[in-house]
Amino acid sequence: MKYLETRKELVYISRMVQAKGYTQASGGNLSCRVRGTDLFAIKKTAVNMSEMTEADVLIVDQDGTVVDGEGIPSKEVNFHLGIMKIRRDVNAVVHCHPNFSIAFANCELELPHTTVTSKKNVGRIPWVETAPPGSEELKNNVLEAFMEYPDIKGILMKEHGICTVGSTLLEAYNRADIIEQTAKQAYLVMEISKNRDFFADDKGG
Repeated sequence: MKYLETRKELVYISRMVQAKGYTQASGGNLSCRVRGTDLFAIKKTAVNMSEMTEADVLIVDQDGTVVDGEGIPSKEVNFHLGIMKIRRDVNAVVHCHPNFSIAFANCELELPHTTVTSKKNVGRIPWVETAPPGSEELKNNVLEAFMEYPDIKGILMKEHGICTVGSTLLEAYNRADIIEQTAKQAYLVMEISKNRDFFADDKGG
């Protein structure tokens, strides 16, 4: 099979995303540049990440046309390729549907930082407006964010999920992991702060 190492890597990281519970059913999609070429690898549509094989990774050109493999690319292929066209420093994109991040996006909130680690490793993570999956409107919303904030490492997508970028698939995955765990921590901080006096009065029993 051609481009085997690239395909193996994309399958491996996709399974990590699914194992963390960061997407559901066949949702979510990953992509990356094929090293040394003008081609890209992306998940086939309607494939559950936990069951992916190398045959479920398609190789496409800059227009999203399949040049190796059988099947239809993810319907989000256009914003994946668009990001990597406008951000030459980006070699990989992870798009998934983690719960806490979606909750903040639905409240039209940027990612609230809870740790020095999140501030350092992901920085500002803005949110973008909702649009139908696979639509031109969604592609434009995503690309406008990456053009408006040329250094961002990811975005929250209202009613949809998150999209992170990196120099490698692993880096993009790690950023998605930090974003979702930070969103979860922020939620816990919010809930605990509502009962701060209760916990403050409890001096260890």
